[in-house]
Amino acid sequence: MEEIKNDTQQEANLDKKENFSKEEVKTDDKPVDANTETEETEKCNNDDVDTEPSEVPNELLNKIRKQVEFYFGDVNMQRDKFLIEQSKLDNGWIPMTIMLNFKMLSSLSKSFDVILKALENSDLIEVSVDKKKIRRTLEKPLPIYDSNYKKAQESRTIYLKGFPLDITIETLKSHFESVDSIEAIIMRKYKKGKEYFFKGSIFLQFKTLDDAKAFIEQESIKYKDTELIKLWSVDYTASKEKERDERRQKKIKTQNTNKSSNTKEPKHKNNIEDKIKLPKGCLIHISNIHKNITKDEIKQKIIQLKGEVAYVEYKSGDIEGWIRLQGENSAIDLLKKLNTNVITINDCDINCKLLEGEEEEAYLTKIQENMVNHRLNYRDKGRNSRKGFKRRHSPSKFRNTKQMYLDPQLTC
Repeated sequence: MEEIKNDTQQEANLDKKENFSKEEVKTDDKPVDANTETEETEKCNNDDVDTEPSEVPNELLNKIRKQVEFYFGDVNMQRDKFLIEQSKLDNGWIPMTIMLNFKMLSSLSKSFDVILKALENSDLIEVSVDKKKIRRTLEKPLPIYDSNYKKAQESRTIYLKGFPLDITIETLKSHFESVDSIEAIIMRKYKKGKEYFFKGSIFLQFKTLDDAKAFIEQESIKYKDTELIKLWSVDYTASKEKERDERRQKKIKTQNTNKSSNTKEPKHKNNIEDKIKLPKGCLIHISNIHKNITKDEIKQKIIQLKGEVAYVEYKSGDIEGWIRLQGENSAIDLLKKLNTNVITINDCDINCKLLEGEEEEAYLTKIQENMVNHRLNYRDKGRNSRKGFKRRHSPSKFRNTKQMYLDPQLTC
């Protein structure tokens, strides 16, 4: 069980304001997605290595052993670039002089003899014959860090919340010292300015899934007198994903609401609509039109019938069209002149029908909208085209037309 302090990408995706610090190991807030870097090292002067007394307390020996086993453990070796590179140089052997460059270990002891004594009972670490180097035993090779490993790692990880914000990793390690099945402790931190602050929650990674189950199934998990919140890591991650989705949906909803509230009707649109009042009873639907008949021929026919045409909606080749007359009930009066509601153009009988009810309302609404938009577009286009416009040969440029023709430079 050792320290891991993290700078997570996963948590950053859930909340960009949160970042995690790095002291020993830099890892993801979501343990199985760790982006681990090496422990910060600080070289000490090996000439000052102390020789500890022969009688060393077992408590200290256990701390030293656990610290070294953490360095060579599955979690740290997953991303510890420094140790990975060092282990490639000499068949996995790391000189003790290198090991004392690690602050956490050197703070426990700077004596080779004491450290080697602490490793005598380690099942993970073996010591060289000359007692100058150590390595992870070849009998326990590193796992393959693939997606299956990460999934298994997350499955045996537990989230705990409720710790004091000023707690240290050493205090946490002491608190969980009796739980030998803990593989790693991850303190969750966020960054504010250039400093990192503890969030009051941790991840506990266990060596096996059964160890994790036995721990979380305890009726009560406390730190001193405080009852801790406990969750499986996968459940915690799922809840954070849900919160993120809810925030995203809320943001989208807010944006859409603001967009709708900020959408203004075009300037003067209401005034234009008030001015455009189309009369009722003025619409005629025509059908069974021969493809050779033109729009102008239809218009001339209506004029012959003493009708005042406002607009003809028809394209040559269509079999139907619409005629809008001027004046209230003008279409009704015109159709009364036709005994069979048929007009003949170029020996072609065209059926005529008065638009009434919903059909009339829909068509009049469509026409009004088109007329309003047309006038607005025309007005805006006219203003934009006239912006900054000066007439050619304007008095500001030429005092008179003679000047333009007499000065060749102005006319080229």
